[in-house]
Amino acid sequence: MNVAFVLPAPVRVPQGGAAVVFRHAAALAERGHRVDVVAPQREPGAWPRVRRGLVRARDAWHGVEGEQPFPTAGVRVLEPPVLDVGVLHMYDSVIATGHQTAHPVSTCGPGRGFYFVQGDERALSPRAEATWALPLVRFAVSAWVADLLRGRGHPVVGVVPNAVDSSDWQCDRAPAGRGAHVVALYHRHPVKGPRTLVRALRQLRERVPEVSATVVCARPPTHRLPRWVDVRVRPSQPELRAIYNRAAVCLHTSTVEGWGLVPMEAAACGCAVVATASRGPREYLDPGRSMVEVPVGDGAALAYHAARLLRDDRARRAVASAAVEDVSRFSWSASADALESILVGHSA
Repeated sequence: MNVAFVLPAPVRVPQGGAAVVFRHAAALAERGHRVDVVAPQREPGAWPRVRRGLVRARDAWHGVEGEQPFPTAGVRVLEPPVLDVGVLHMYDSVIATGHQTAHPVSTCGPGRGFYFVQGDERALSPRAEATWALPLVRFAVSAWVADLLRGRGHPVVGVVPNAVDSSDWQCDRAPAGRGAHVVALYHRHPVKGPRTLVRALRQLRERVPEVSATVVCARPPTHRLPRWVDVRVRPSQPELRAIYNRAAVCLHTSTVEGWGLVPMEAAACGCAVVATASRGPREYLDPGRSMVEVPVGDGAALAYHAARLLRDDRARRAVASAAVEDVSRFSWSASADALESILVGHSA
């Protein structure tokens, strides 16, 4: 089967949903399918041209301008100047991976167009919900996203969950006895809760003066983080694994999350997760048992519960151990099975 994943734009710093797309593309290629990732360089209209200029300037400032497409074994990465819908018709299955790509993919006709919905993109664009009604075969990253679509009258054929690879993410250091150190993801977009993160870190330091923190991000922060925070921009996978294994607690601050990979990776490495009720982490962690959940936007509650776990080693170990067990239930192999079944079962 010839498969194309369509991204909204080229990817130089793969993270979140884009990283998941490349993971699925590689899995299908390993199973003998011909797989392309299509990432057009331009969109029509004036604003996209302005935005591209701003992105190029930002990339130059952040040191990623001119980097090559993200390499994935067995997968071609195509970056045409514009998206040619005629080319998409050459594939057996074409998968839209964001609301920006749904309309062109919907022109492929019955049995060819698919829509991988990885979150509630209404938080990103008012046009997102309209794309859910397009004539595409919809599947979701999580049960809550599938329920959201069905609740709006849009059938969903299945769920293809994310996972963690145990060869990449595991406990190298037992949760017991880890120092007062926390880890968190920073992203400047409001949906990721950067202001909540700043408040949580400041209040946590007031509660636990000896606490230290590592914040990981794909690009340098635009918010002013506390000066005592160690900021790591684009750490390698081994470096990130070491960061998780040093931390006792992972803070998660999103307002809404389709899944949430960072809390899952951190949990696999023995961190106790304290997260906002952004829905995604509930797909793989159980509030009150394998994670602590607080209201969205409540930096004070994040700080309070993180401090409580840092002070109570027994309680933290219980949460962390339960989390390791919970995330181990998911595998990329099982997710590839689910994706392949959907494509084969619903293709023309």
